[in-house]
Amino acid sequence: MTYSSVLAHGSMVFDQVRNGLYAKAMRDRISQESVVLDLGAGLGVHGLLAAAAGARRVYLVEPEPVLRIAMEVAQANGLQDRVVALQGRIEDVVLPEPVDMIVSAFTGNLLFSEDLLPSLFHARDRYLKPGGCLVPDKAELILAPVQAQDIHAQHVACWSNPLHGLDFSVARRFASNEILWRYRDDIRAERLAEGFPVTVVDMMTATHADCHGEIRCEVSTAGMCHGLLGWIRIRLGDEWLTADPAGPKVHWGAAFLPFDQPVALRMGEVIKLGLDRPKGGDWTWWIKAESGARRQSTFLAKADAADRLRRLSPGRRPALGAKGHAVQQLLQWMDGSVTSHQLAQRLHEAEPGAFPTMADAMDLVQAVARRYSV
Repeated sequence: MTYSSVLAHGSMVFDQVRNGLYAKAMRDRISQESVVLDLGAGLGVHGLLAAAAGARRVYLVEPEPVLRIAMEVAQANGLQDRVVALQGRIEDVVLPEPVDMIVSAFTGNLLFSEDLLPSLFHARDRYLKPGGCLVPDKAELILAPVQAQDIHAQHVACWSNPLHGLDFSVARRFASNEILWRYRDDIRAERLAEGFPVTVVDMMTATHADCHGEIRCEVSTAGMCHGLLGWIRIRLGDEWLTADPAGPKVHWGAAFLPFDQPVALRMGEVIKLGLDRPKGGDWTWWIKAESGARRQSTFLAKADAADRLRRLSPGRRPALGAKGHAVQQLLQWMDGSVTSHQLAQRLHEAEPGAFPTMADAMDLVQAVARRYSV
């Protein structure tokens, strides 16, 4: 996910519930000598709140150019003398000093879903002083079995219905393995059991960002389980902030993890729910109940799943394709002496079959320049 535009940060900047708890947690721990790192700062709301709370120095670290706007906000609020902006990934920038606090929002809607936790662990291990703190410092990923007939009918069961005389039912097995990322107002689901943490991450000590969890819970309401509802809870100082759709509205949303075929649950029975995801990999979720078991995976939602698995195999010997060779050639040509127009001209002349027009060649030149040039 990218946060390169101001609008992409709006829901975070204007999240009064979340930012109020972040501000309180920081105020309780910041002194006039505190040095704070705002990791993945975006428009800098948390780092600027830390500066306003009296921190001696605040470092805003953010890969996207919106960081420049954060510094304009700092200046507009008279905080520019205490705020330093470092554009780049935390793995690539260098902080001039260790910090007393790291504040971040590196928990996706399903905690691991944006693969940001390894960057937080890197920052913690490299820059946090002994006795320093993280905000948040603990997170939970919570699951609950739900009856959600409308959502299931709209996104899964619908594929079994003929469309203009055509049978699209073969696509149902792909649709049922897709996670539905839902806004609060889109969730129409009845919980058949209380939500329980399937995994807990202590951010002060964790060293890996893999999700492996299984829970047992008692069914409180009989019904058809169409899938699992997942959300996060994070600890900010002495208080917990939840993305539970039943709680106060926050910018984080919940996720619906469907089952292809619903499972009948009996009130009082004990069921098992599970969730797995290796870092950077696919999600797998399951249920085991008296009436049967179900297992789904985002790996099975991809039409090219087998090809992807072969390409990512540790034993495979990868070779560059036509586009890879073109990128390799461009990187060799990009020595600072040739314009983008000249690079596109060379590419067009060298590979007319792959780049029949100058516009085709320029598209690749600009894409490579955006990612790799200085």
